[in-house]
Amino acid sequence: MTNPNVPPTPQVPQMPPMPQAPRVQSAPMPQPVQPPTQAPAQAPFAAPVQAPVSAPAYGQQPSVPQPSIPQPSAAPRNPQYAPQQPAYQASQAPQYAAPQQPAQPAPTPSFTPAASAGTPGTPGAPAIPTGMVPAAPSMPAPQQPTAVYSSRPARQLRTKRGLLKYILLGIITLGIYDLWQLSEIGESLNLMASRRDGKKTMHYCLLFFIVGPITLGIGTLVWFHRMSARVGEEQQARGMAPAVSAATFWLWGILGAFIIVGPFIYYYKLLHAMNDLSADYNVRG
Repeated sequence: MTNPNVPPTPQVPQMPPMPQAPRVQSAPMPQPVQPPTQAPAQAPFAAPVQAPVSAPAYGQQPSVPQPSIPQPSAAPRNPQYAPQQPAYQASQAPQYAAPQQPAQPAPTPSFTPAASAGTPGTPGAPAIPTGMVPAAPSMPAPQQPTAVYSSRPARQLRTKRGLLKYILLGIITLGIYDLWQLSEIGESLNLMASRRDGKKTMHYCLLFFIVGPITLGIGTLVWFHRMSARVGEEQQARGMAPAVSAATFWLWGILGAFIIVGPFIYYYKLLHAMNDLSADYNVRG
């Protein structure tokens, strides 16, 4: 129910809605590129300023206003709030000490009982405690001789060779004894010296019948040269004064032929040198 005494409230007329202005969409603002080394403090960006929209002329495309992009400042506006780069220190590699080798104990000297005191355990010899008499120092082994000889010869060699027998029996047997005598000298020399020098003298029969005629006598000269040198080397190896050498053959056996007696002196030296070597071989091997 309404009170008749209260006047009615006047109604306020409603205003029509205001038309809204069209909104212009602005392009997204690009983010500033930060330097890779040190990122400066980001300064606040100012709001983009929109250019007034003007009505395009007839036949022209409407221009879209480009937003202005503010450039980041090189230094922050407020240095108080500038970020500080943490200082990093390179970690030092741990130092490792070389392991110490354990000290080795000193070797204990070995002692042997004296030889003059007698062997313990034998009747009449006093007991000798071990470790009282030092052992004798080891002596270097003596050098072995150059030549290798055995204590037992393979066979007994002839030691009675002579120049007179060589001449007379050679004349009686028409040179057969001389041929056998020189062959026996070559065999005996191989038996004595081959173990030392590893050489071998050719058999004289092979030289006389085959090698000498084929080489026109040159093989015979080479045979006497090598055989004479080998006899002198064997004498020197056995501790004797060398009485025959290759020079002896050329001086007495070849050049001495001009005085007739030269070859006889050479054969005398050769036969006596072989007698000395054969006697030494029969004893020492």
